[in-house]
Amino acid sequence: MKKWTTLLAVATLALGLAACNETAAPVKDKDVTETSKLTLQEVYNKSLKVSEELKSVKAKIDMKQTMHLPAQDMNLDVSSVLEMDYIVDPMQIHQTGTTSMQSDDKSLEAQDIELESYITKDAFYMYEATSGQWMKFPKEMMDQLMNVTDQSNPSNQLKIIKSFLGDFTFEQDNDNYILSLQASGEKFTELVKAQVNEALQSFGGEDVKMDMTINSINYLIHIDKKSFQTNKVDMVLDMDMTIDGEKMNMKQNVKSDFSNFNKMKEIVIPQEVIDSATSI
Repeated sequence: MKKWTTLLAVATLALGLAACNETAAPVKDKDVTETSKLTLQEVYNKSLKVSEELKSVKAKIDMKQTMHLPAQDMNLDVSSVLEMDYIVDPMQIHQTGTTSMQSDDKSLEAQDIELESYITKDAFYMYEATSGQWMKFPKEMMDQLMNVTDQSNPSNQLKIIKSFLGDFTFEQDNDNYILSLQASGEKFTELVKAQVNEALQSFGGEDVKMDMTINSINYLIHIDKKSFQTNKVDMVLDMDMTIDGEKMNMKQNVKSDFSNFNKMKEIVIPQEVIDSATSI
């Protein structure tokens, strides 16, 4: 269960922008003096171009999930606060943070897990907090991780979301274009299912039978009016899933902030990490 819920977070975090031919209305109850006449289609095109040229970025992610498993009559709460430095090509990632997990039936005692990992196209190192040991994962895991990372590429996601042009509300304040969406239904179920299914297949190694219903999905996206970089993506998702016969409901609230665009040149894995890691 932990594997595919983590992958679901990756897949849903990747969702991005949409476009249509309306200009951005000023945000209500704000004194907006710097207005733009660009249409959402024009903002989308500029944002897509910027995302395709992205070289590096820093992300801060605050994610809360509640999973209800009827078969066990259990709620599992997972909270994660992560910071990630990411260089696109060649792929280099350094991630730190904490994850807290607990269940309401006390079958899983509340625990805080410290996270740190280094990822490149050739290596994947992760710190295992309970043992105080660095672990090195095999090449097969790297190939799977690369597949999921490619699916999460912002420019690829922008192209997928393009078909939802008319579903977003388009506003602006003095600094940002603001896209928002409140939606549900089969159309959005198929969108999320396609991406999550690809991620699951990458890690599962075999066919995964999955049914999914999106009860509701809300987005709040900020795009900087000068750079056209996407600097904020908040998402709230309520969905029902059945995976290989196991039913569950998931409620997920993800807040992502992006900064330090194209400033990083290299992420170096410390030599002590390489020397001390245990191969899995």
